[in-house]
Amino acid sequence: MSILSNWFDGMRMTSVILDVLDIRMVLLCSAVFLLLSWVMRRSSVSNLPPGPWGWPLVGSLPSLAFATGEPHEVFMRMAGKYGPVFSLNILGQRMVVIHGYSAIREAFNNPNLNDRPELHILKNLFNGAKGIATASGETWKEQRKLSLNIFKNFGVGQARFEDQIATEADHLLEEMKLIKGDAFNPVHLFGNAVSNVISSVVLGKRYEYDDKKFQLVLASMDRSMELIGAGAAMQFLPVVNNLWFLPSIREMTSTMKYVMDFVMEVVEEHQKDCHEGESRDLMDVYLREMENKKTNNIHTNLSVLNLVILVSDLFVAGTETTANTLRWGLLFMMLHPEIQTRVQDELDAVVGRERLPQMSDRQNLPYTEAVILELQRRGNIVPLGLPHKAAEETKLMGYTIPKGCLVIANHWALNIDPELFPDPDQFNPERFLSDAGEVTKPEELIPFSTGRRICLGEQLAKMELFIFFTYLLHQFTFTKPSEEPELSLGGHLGLTLAPMPFKVCATPR
Repeated sequence: MSILSNWFDGMRMTSVILDVLDIRMVLLCSAVFLLLSWVMRRSSVSNLPPGPWGWPLVGSLPSLAFATGEPHEVFMRMAGKYGPVFSLNILGQRMVVIHGYSAIREAFNNPNLNDRPELHILKNLFNGAKGIATASGETWKEQRKLSLNIFKNFGVGQARFEDQIATEADHLLEEMKLIKGDAFNPVHLFGNAVSNVISSVVLGKRYEYDDKKFQLVLASMDRSMELIGAGAAMQFLPVVNNLWFLPSIREMTSTMKYVMDFVMEVVEEHQKDCHEGESRDLMDVYLREMENKKTNNIHTNLSVLNLVILVSDLFVAGTETTANTLRWGLLFMMLHPEIQTRVQDELDAVVGRERLPQMSDRQNLPYTEAVILELQRRGNIVPLGLPHKAAEETKLMGYTIPKGCLVIANHWALNIDPELFPDPDQFNPERFLSDAGEVTKPEELIPFSTGRRICLGEQLAKMELFIFFTYLLHQFTFTKPSEEPELSLGGHLGLTLAPMPFKVCATPR
């Protein structure tokens, strides 16, 4: 019995050993295959931009994972080593990171470098529906053209839209007066005020500051932007499809879905009560255009799901960037009370105390305008923007960019380039003033990016920044609450670079 038992034990051991050897052989063969595939991919395109050596499978990921600092800081150091155009391989996805105005301008004006990669979370949530931010090709062209026409017809960014922004700015002032000079965090008020401006255009209504449902939407939107990360590059990698179990991916999916479900509800309401010839907002015009094309058998990429993503894109983009710039504005005014006083003195001299500022005053407020430009440069709220994708193999700055490659621009590095902006860490509005006291904006300052993918709402954002900023400083003086810790210029990085949370006292003037 013992002999039989020993024989079976021996056979089991032999089987285990063979299984282990088989597994090892499979792993070895797989590794060799992947290594050869990696080498072949690496050698398939000649004249790639230089970059750090990549490991098989993971590529340049270790170089980034063990580097200190935020991605835009790491990339700037790499640019110092490899040059203004360098390449990375992240888990099999080729990326090219560009630095300097010449490279950014050349890249973003190249029609072959204006696609977007697939945002996999949206693909999973809404069956690949696209708005503007993540769309490419004909879908992007059709929806961007329609959106621009709608904005033009509604006067967005034009002089006749000023009253709509001013009305919301008045609501913001009234809310701040109710606080009676006590310390408060401006996140909630600024987010609500700015979002109401774009909301009036795309959703057809504004929301009160105590609307709890809308506050949850804004909070979900903020959290999504925080989780998506700098430049959102990692979210465009195919590997994200297999990382659904990670808490951050699951939370981001949940928060994005909450925002889009909210938009879907508004779309469905519009479908029920949309009347022929009535154009209350972007949704009405979009739905009518979609039905007209379908009725006349005209091919179109317009759809209800694309509308949901489009409105969400505009809603997020129209809120996050401007609200964060205004928060940076308060922070810098508290840190530089002498600049705040000089803006207030200019406002008083030009506008007076009997009325509020208007867009027509802008040309007579050069110092105030220079302060806003310096806020955009120093706030640096979109460090890496959104990635572009090469639709075809193309040339950039003498290098070959392969088809499907992601292209990421380091806007943060551009804004602190000492050759363009001497003493870049200093907050100095006078860098944008000529000897004659006139505003001089260099072409290298591109807070709304450049090229064919330039921000759709650039003119609207400029009007918002001017009206909200001048209203705030015309009516209040901003100071740090005495019991609060020292103010910090450290940023909180998501898709945008937001100030660290702070409180402020707004004293009526």
